[in-house]
Amino acid sequence: MSYVSAMLRLWLDYEDLARIRIISGLSPIAQTVLGAQALRGAGPEPIPGPWRARTRTRLTGASRLLLDLVPPGRWVPDFLTPYTEVPGFESELDAVASTPAKRIRAELERSFGPRPPAPWLPRLAAGDRETMRTLVCGLRDLHRVALADLWPDLGAHLSAEASGHARTMAGKGVGGLLGSLHAGIRWASPVLEVETLRGGDVRLGGRGLLLMPSLFVTGPRVLISGDGPAAVVVPVSRPFAGTSALDALPQVFGRTRAAVIQLVGADGELTTGALAARLGVSAASASQHATALRGAGLITSERRGKTVHHALTPLGERFLRRGGDS
Repeated sequence: MSYVSAMLRLWLDYEDLARIRIISGLSPIAQTVLGAQALRGAGPEPIPGPWRARTRTRLTGASRLLLDLVPPGRWVPDFLTPYTEVPGFESELDAVASTPAKRIRAELERSFGPRPPAPWLPRLAAGDRETMRTLVCGLRDLHRVALADLWPDLGAHLSAEASGHARTMAGKGVGGLLGSLHAGIRWASPVLEVETLRGGDVRLGGRGLLLMPSLFVTGPRVLISGDGPAAVVVPVSRPFAGTSALDALPQVFGRTRAAVIQLVGADGELTTGALAARLGVSAASASQHATALRGAGLITSERRGKTVHHALTPLGERFLRRGGDS
């Protein structure tokens, strides 16, 4: 199914260019919302296997309501994908829950016009707290049934995508990166033109730009949240292979510690806080997993100021390569 696209022009000043960040795409709420929209769509499965059919059978009442907000081919209201300084699903859900009713009304009207597609949406626009609690419950439930089991493997895949973009920027500069992201994205300084579901001009004014790969889009998307940076979501360059290539890791270490090895290997180095955000666990839990892997000689940990940075040892790199070759 094809959709009409428009041209969105992002105006970047010097400070925006200096604040470009390439992230793994593991904003849990952004991937959940984009996954919900992909769940309602057709075409190739974004994840191998009957992901759509399997997920639909596991939906709760609250998560089914969420699907009303994300029809295919429509701009997703930006309050659903907030930017938070402290990463993590719970902090993102808190940001959604605290959205002012005035902003919700404006974004629902911009996305759907004067007639919302579901009877419960006017209550949400009016600031009804029980309706907002139901929406937040739906976001949490959808993440659980659609993505939670895949989260560590998705993290490794998207981290590898982000690392590829980082290498392009290191070798070709910011202009080389922005000009090579996707056929629907064009860079003509100071404007980044994106063929997407909404048109117009947005002047970032120093807020910065995030570049985020995702399995759940087939064309570029732009997420803009309040005063935070704009996020350009880019389709992944290679399909998600699932867990088959690295089956040995969860069998030996358990799923979470296997994910630590994969994430650190994909990024080259990660802090404890970044690991916790990627895994969806507490910082204390991430530290415990890192300690166990350090004891096995697979990672190193180095304190720099207030943060601890983790990297693979040569033994960890060899183990990861063997898992990938299995």
